Amino acid sequence: MNPLARIIRTPLGAVAIALFATTATAASEGWTEDFPAAQAEAKEAGKDLLLEFTGSDWCPPCKALNGEVFSTSAFMDSAPSDFVLVKLDFPSNIPQSETLVNQNNALASKYNIEGYPTIVLADAAGKPYAKTGYRPGGAESYLAHLDELKAIRATRDAALAEAKDAEGLDKARALDVAMQAVGLDLAIAHYPSHVEYIIAIDADNKAGLKGKYEEAMNAGALDAAMSEAIEILQAGDFEAGLKKLETITEELDPQGESLQMITVIRGQVHMQMGEMDQAVSLMKQAIAIDPESEISGQIEAMVEQLENMPAAP
Repeated sequence: MNPLARIIRTPLGAVAIALFATTATAASEGWTEDFPAAQAEAKEAGKDLLLEFTGSDWCPPCKALNGEVFSTSAFMDSAPSDFVLVKLDFPSNIPQSETLVNQNNALASKYNIEGYPTIVLADAAGKPYAKTGYRPGGAESYLAHLDELKAIRATRDAALAEAKDAEGLDKARALDVAMQAVGLDLAIAHYPSHVEYIIAIDADNKAGLKGKYEEAMNAGALDAAMSEAIEILQAGDFEAGLKKLETITEELDPQGESLQMITVIRGQVHMQMGEMDQAVSLMKQAIAIDPESEISGQIEAMVEQLENMPAAP
């Protein structure tokens, strides 16, 4: 879920922040916490990386994934033949060394981790080709799911090999197949040279490639800017947060549901500030942007609640 969708369902300031201690901890048997060592092992053995971003002592779906899948003999008898298993933990009460905390934070930022558990599949160089998370069904079902995700890498690699021997628009189209396989979000974040080539070759957008990738890039920039704004608001600096939201609206020109959600967030901030008239006005503006959207009914309920609140004495 992107930050715009998440914030409307989450009270401002309600994000839990894990506090890290500074002594070492050991990974489970068959797993490593050392990312550079995992890369070296994957390269030498011809394997991929399975990166588990988890909150092992506080996150219910993380605990379920570990209990139902990762700690089972079925998983441990099969997965290590294809993957080097890397546990990247963000606990509340388990001590960790400063080095491990710094490594895990850097990797969470690199791979744009927004929730736990998140599973990233990457090649030995660290290039991700798939993301997933908790899935019910147990180890056998999860292993089958991983097989499906491994097929993404096969598609990626075949398309990249084709692109290597092609030129011009043929090369751009082959690169597009590879980027579509991994998904545009991963493509924009982790394959920038390929994306830049596609855009440059289809500069007139006759093949429809430039427009597709520029739209994805704009969406990524909007999500990143909104994450910054949300952090400011969660820190309690409402004035600065509102200014950031106004800047986003002016500079990135969000439309449709994105603009609607930004307007709702602005209304929520004014609610927090006790400025109910401004809050109601912004909520009504949000409804007008897209009256038929999925969240318009929720906004209408918020407006009704605000308008029926008794006046302050």
